[in-house]
Amino acid sequence: MFYEIVSIGVFIFVMIAIITHKINRTTASMLGALIVIIIGVFEDQMDAFTDYIDFNTIFLLLGMMIFVNVLKKRNIFTFIGVYTLKKVGHSVKSLYFILILLVALISSVIDNVTTILIFIPISLAICDSLDLEYFPLILAEIFASNIGGTATIIGDPPNIMIASAADISFVDFSKVMFPLSLINLLALVGFVFFVFRKELNKKIESKVIDSMEFESLIENKKEFVLSFILLILVILLFVFQHQLNLEACIIAMIAAFFSLFLLERHDIDHILKEVEWESILFFMGLFIITGALEETGVLSFLADKLIGLTSLSSDVFLGLLLIISSSISGFLDNIPFTAAVIPVIENLIKLSPKINFNIWYYLSAGACVGGNMTSIGASANIIALALLYQFKGMKVSFGRFLKYGFFIVLINIIISYIYFKIIF
Repeated sequence: MFYEIVSIGVFIFVMIAIITHKINRTTASMLGALIVIIIGVFEDQMDAFTDYIDFNTIFLLLGMMIFVNVLKKRNIFTFIGVYTLKKVGHSVKSLYFILILLVALISSVIDNVTTILIFIPISLAICDSLDLEYFPLILAEIFASNIGGTATIIGDPPNIMIASAADISFVDFSKVMFPLSLINLLALVGFVFFVFRKELNKKIESKVIDSMEFESLIENKKEFVLSFILLILVILLFVFQHQLNLEACIIAMIAAFFSLFLLERHDIDHILKEVEWESILFFMGLFIITGALEETGVLSFLADKLIGLTSLSSDVFLGLLLIISSSISGFLDNIPFTAAVIPVIENLIKLSPKINFNIWYYLSAGACVGGNMTSIGASANIIALALLYQFKGMKVSFGRFLKYGFFIVLINIIISYIYFKIIF
């Protein structure tokens, strides 16, 4: 019982530190991780690192941060931003719509973090060019990346786990979840257009767009073309990673070190200094703290409580599953939560005549869209806000994010429940 109380206490301490900003989130996260290791939550101290830190995510972040910084020096993202403006930039609403749609579509086939790492520099460059506020567009893209991730098996790690456990094919999963993702995305567009209507009604002077030139952005044509080719190749590698049998982190490291070899062969210090080391350490600490909750059985306890709810009607139970999974995923990494719940769902299907196979889709929807609730609800959220601070010095508080995240998650849960009721 001692270890359970300490694990919960450490988790609450880190959440309070993040919410109040009294302590730097990385310091709080790493201190919390060290506490659960020192007191002996893990049988072997190294188990905390080998069993619970998701090194696929850590090296994915590291590799893509290096890659993005190499390409950013060649103005590739600013170029794409200006090109986008030339095509659809005469209306802020059309610009938002195109970028939200692109982020969601790419997030359905590529890891959300990778999508965010590609699009945030582009979006910041666009905002600078048009003198637009950063926060509304970055927030919309964060929400779009998590909603887009619900569309396919490969869009978000929980979907891979659920599809594997339930033996759902890529096509069967997409038939159910892709339309839901699209409906939720349209709801997001409506939400953003209403909440940020003042910003979106801003007029863009045609002469500002017309005066923008591509030529001035290309300082070295050979390096620029090579950067563009590298970007396309890396995106293709992510799209076909399962066919190529490559982990996401391996692709990210390939991108990082091939780009360094081809474009920054001698001096890489300035590139490595641009890596968001604070975010990487924060993730590592958070993985260990969540691992402590799993190691002590706290996550399993929460999952087992779902069994007690099956005495309710199936409609009420499935609605509660959506609410519970999205709420927990708003504060905890959805990967360990999904891992803890899957065995419980398997038993529920076997033991309860009220529960059928469709419960897997409810779990997927809740675990994925719940990540939009808070600034730490998903990896993409943390990285996007870290990039916003790194490049523009803008901090977004936990409360400010929650003010919008709570409502978009609520809207998506209601839509998901109605959608599932109709198709099932």
